[in-house]
Amino acid sequence: MIACVAFDFDGTLVDSNQVKIQSFYEIVEDYDPSGCTVTEVLQRCSKKDRYGITRELAREFMAKGLIPPQPDAGIVGLQWAETYTATCETAIARSPEVPGASEILSWLLNEGIPLYINSRTPTEPLNRLVASRDLTHFFSGVYGAPASKLENLRHIQELTQAKPDEMLFVGDSEDDRMAADELGCHFAGVIFDDTQRFRQIPSLHVTNLEELRAIVKNLQENRNALAPNH
Repeated sequence: MIACVAFDFDGTLVDSNQVKIQSFYEIVEDYDPSGCTVTEVLQRCSKKDRYGITRELAREFMAKGLIPPQPDAGIVGLQWAETYTATCETAIARSPEVPGASEILSWLLNEGIPLYINSRTPTEPLNRLVASRDLTHFFSGVYGAPASKLENLRHIQELTQAKPDEMLFVGDSEDDRMAADELGCHFAGVIFDDTQRFRQIPSLHVTNLEELRAIVKNLQENRNALAPNH
């Protein structure tokens, strides 16, 4: 059986990856109209969270004389991170859902499978985003940063008492796949807009989230077939 399904949020349930990138440009547009410095920092700091990126932006802007020198770049970075969060929340609330999201969430819920969100977005704004899109009722738990995606998966496993092969994580990035691999649970990749964020396309993947229905059914059937007869 599949005891639970966890979903990444941005790029998996909501088409918001580009919105999140664009928001970094917007919050400092007055200082960097061309966006060149933002592009440099995003390329260099792709693994950092919003706080790390905005702190690095502040350091880089000071070094280039784009903003006045400050005693602590961290203070400026924190202010920009707060602005970034507000900008993102407004934009993501208006972003379209990934095709099939509403349908698969409803089907999984009707099947009695507990659902969770596992995201890099900080937990507090993540909960606000989920609520703003009227998705809260679908999920038994919403988990974000500062915990890693692997830590969140382990927490979900502890809550559900599920074995790794009873869990499915659905995400759109290599980081998602690696977290699932490390835990040992099933993973399905989301590739819906002719772009993909994986080093190699996962064996289980969908271009429309409704395709998860067949994946879940197949995983259920395969596990049942392997179960001993009593």
